[in-house]
Amino acid sequence: MGNPIVLVKMTLVDRYGRPVKGVRISVMPSSRCNFNCIFCHHEGIHENPEAIMTPDEIERIVRILMRFGIDSVKLTGGEPMLRSDILEIVERLGRLGLRDLSMTTNGTRIPELASELREKGLKRVNISLHSLNPKRYCWITGHREDVGEKVYRYTLEAIKASLDAGLNPIKLNVVVMRDVNDDEIDNFVSFIEKLDSSGKVILQLIELIPLGPFKGEFYERYHYDLGEVEERFSKIAVKKIIRRLHLRHQYLLPNGVWVEFVRPVNNYVFCMNDNRIRITHDGKFKPCLMRNDNHV
Repeated sequence: MGNPIVLVKMTLVDRYGRPVKGVRISVMPSSRCNFNCIFCHHEGIHENPEAIMTPDEIERIVRILMRFGIDSVKLTGGEPMLRSDILEIVERLGRLGLRDLSMTTNGTRIPELASELREKGLKRVNISLHSLNPKRYCWITGHREDVGEKVYRYTLEAIKASLDAGLNPIKLNVVVMRDVNDDEIDNFVSFIEKLDSSGKVILQLIELIPLGPFKGEFYERYHYDLGEVEERFSKIAVKKIIRRLHLRHQYLLPNGVWVEFVRPVNNYVFCMNDNRIRITHDGKFKPCLMRNDNHV
């Protein structure tokens, strides 16, 4: 009688002993975006914009990673919705049985394609909305005012379309900057309360990152420490959740709105609990968001 076959479930573990459970895939180069946000660091990457993975290559990478227990995929860019084959990519990944398949977008084409994206397997979206003031929104996103106000309204339509299609919970990404939009935090809470207070929309407040060209004067001028805001919300919250990813804190406010804080700057807890790996548009592994000297 031969030796029995023993199936061992493999886990991908980094050099610091952290089990990797998720992957973030840039399906477009960071420079390929129809916005020109003032804070966008392009992840500090000097890239070859022509070398873009095909849908088949993306699917193959995810299939391999799933053998190591990775069950969560986030699609990013650049702007992922600028890919003409984004529906094919979502469909290919959607049929693999992932626990979570999400996308970060500025809302481009979402009003037209939200339902189809959901049907093909996308579970939820992060949508960037850095101001509720149309003129500020234009300035932050690098649009002329006459164009930007239309884009602002279109982004609001994208949020509603995502809700209607069931791409939730939607996370509204807001990079908070001093003297730019730091006075809008409570307005965002009220905006979400009116939009949906059942937990289908989460306000995600993000600190500015000193990366690429924004390490010096720009960062010093616009960085806004979210510590006081988080402390204020923690005192009135009716519930608190600590997520496994980065040990991020989420607070449920009395009005039913969830707020999540992303505070990576000088935060060793954030890095210690990073259980996600990143893959660039050209198929390189990027272990750390803040480094570009160790791509594989």
